[in-house]
Amino acid sequence: MSEKHTPGPWFVTGTGLSRYVEGKVRPGVLQEVAWCGATEVPEQMEANARLIAAAPELLEALQAMVDAHAIPSSICKERPVYEAALAAIRKATAE
Repeated sequence: MSEKHTPGPWFVTGTGLSRYVEGKVRPGVLQEVAWCGATEVPEQMEANARLIAAAPELLEALQAMVDAHAIPSSICKERPVYEAALAAIRKATAE
């Protein structure tokens, strides 16, 4: 899979009523990935920014977990979790 998103890691920056999520596009150069702003409750704004910033690592970990395990049979109790993981990967990668 070739990445179409800004490569991770992503970082939360900003103070006060705004949080930005930025990623390095090359050494010393950050690019804004997302903005979480003043229309949100401060705790939600901070939590949303942290969740967005974790997205590249979460996607990578989920892909590694799926790749490391055999596809469970349709009657296996882990099958719904496996299918949910695949659906989340598809949602994140538009595949």
